[in-house]
Amino acid sequence: MELLDFFWPQWAQARHLREVAQALKTGGGRKTSPTRVAVDLQADINSLALVCMSLVAALVEKGVITELDLQMHLQKIDELDAEPDQGIDPNLMRDALGLKKPESRALPSRARLPKKHAKGGPVPARLKKPG
Repeated sequence: MELLDFFWPQWAQARHLREVAQALKTGGGRKTSPTRVAVDLQADINSLALVCMSLVAALVEKGVITELDLQMHLQKIDELDAEPDQGIDPNLMRDALGLKKPESRALPSRARLPKKHAKGGPVPARLKKPG
């Protein structure tokens, strides 16, 4: 505790509240905040979309595939998961390509605390209340 905190406790409390608010805003001391994970995921999606569009543009430009052929293939593949949603389930895609599903990583959980046992051992039958 600083000497100033002792003489002006309201000032110290306000400073502490600002520090707590800043910690919560920046992720609360966690390694990665959910907001940061979402931003990183969106950046990954944007990069993959750019690569896909570049590949499609190169294939069309070189005459390997036409835009009509591409649209027909997209429609046919979209129907594989029985949902016409302009997308495909990644697990279905992995199965179609013969790729194995990535191992699921469990979220970190809190350590399990040992169960508390009653002190003094079991209660003798004659002292138990009828239940």
